[in-house]
Amino acid sequence: MAMSKLAGAAAAAAAARGPGWADLPRDLLESVLGRLPVPDRLRFPAVCATWQSADASSPTAARFRAVQPPWLMLPFNPTARGGGAAAGGRLLEARFLSFSDGRAYVIPQPAPAISERLCVGSSDGWLVTADDESELQLLNPLTGVQIQLPSVTTLPFVAATRDADGRVVSYDLRCCFGDGEALVPPESFAPDMLRFEIYEKAILVAPPSPSCGGGGYAVMLICQPLYRLAIARAGDTRWTLLDTPSRCWLDAIRASSNQSVVYTLDTMGRVAAWDIDIDTPTTQPPREIAPPCRGCSTPSTTTTTPSSKYLVELSPGHLLQIHRIREKSHTKYKWEPREDRVEYTTTNAELYEWNTTTAAAAGKWTRVHGCGGGLLAGRALFLGKSSSTCVPASCCPETRGNCVYFTDDGPWSHERCHEVVPDVGVLDLADGSYRVPRGAVRDLLWKWPPPVWVFPSCDDD
Repeated sequence: MAMSKLAGAAAAAAAARGPGWADLPRDLLESVLGRLPVPDRLRFPAVCATWQSADASSPTAARFRAVQPPWLMLPFNPTARGGGAAAGGRLLEARFLSFSDGRAYVIPQPAPAISERLCVGSSDGWLVTADDESELQLLNPLTGVQIQLPSVTTLPFVAATRDADGRVVSYDLRCCFGDGEALVPPESFAPDMLRFEIYEKAILVAPPSPSCGGGGYAVMLICQPLYRLAIARAGDTRWTLLDTPSRCWLDAIRASSNQSVVYTLDTMGRVAAWDIDIDTPTTQPPREIAPPCRGCSTPSTTTTTPSSKYLVELSPGHLLQIHRIREKSHTKYKWEPREDRVEYTTTNAELYEWNTTTAAAAGKWTRVHGCGGGLLAGRALFLGKSSSTCVPASCCPETRGNCVYFTDDGPWSHERCHEVVPDVGVLDLADGSYRVPRGAVRDLLWKWPPPVWVFPSCDDD
């Protein structure tokens, strides 16, 4: 009798309180779920059983997904010891600095050891990594889903030498035009060294699709020699070259208005559009979109100091070309480590605009200045080995408008990546200042692997 009275009292109290968090409508939960930053998205299922169910079964959350605040994949502390260590001291955990809350998150990763991989691309929450045999994987670092990409030996200018057990002992890289004879004798590389020489940047043309069982993807690769373009689609067993080496390609991005179109930028500042069908192995010749960016470079870009060019689409048909200017490092910036550990640092960025509705008539790129905000007021650029991206500064409190967020993108070598502090920082276009991202000062004293931007995705593909 007493127990029944107690149960009745509890039911009456619950009724008096009214509906709780567990009683929210399912469509509202899915809407909220899609708008959460990734750290909160990961905590969402722990609130109660109802929220866990909504997280597990929501097919519509992606419809509501907003631009996620960026993460910075951090180098490894070589003195660290922890539960993520595998045999030989290799680490199976990666660390990411979240811009939404300023915290570093440690996330387990599948084999091969993440501490032995070089990240050569980052798009849509996926990484393209090169392991210590110079083979490529498509990896979602949040969910641990991993897809092996075609072997590097399927590129026509790479040949492997194997031992009696079939293991690769060296690669030969030859420089040639098309299928013709090599221009110079092939150069030989150890299995873990080829990746520093051959991979310039990887771009995800289409991310893996849950509706296709994790297929439906396509990866475009800018590779050496001669900055060639290659592509691999879901199910492909080899890389397919898209061009002849008459142009050297530096960057590639997906068009915002048509996800099957990819814009590519060459060394002259020209932009071409490629129609990529992810379901068929054929690709049409590219269409010219914008002419060379003549007179764009300052004297700094013509010196031996490495500089880089990037392409960003601000809106459909509205392109921005960014030239990153570097100089030999010195004590100009207070946050830099000792001079003997820094090779060069970013000092400036030049921006050039092309709008198909206005620039085409003038036939040239227009210089854009950062003073007073202007074109990038309320927006920020994220550049490096990751897909070149423009995001609203409102995506998180740590992102500032009229700024360019850079990570180091080479030129890479085994020695640089292990001995030189990476050139990572935030360039304020208004005053020209360059500083390390807040919360990453200590971590950027380490070097390997070079940091990369990640816009995380929780899609469990």
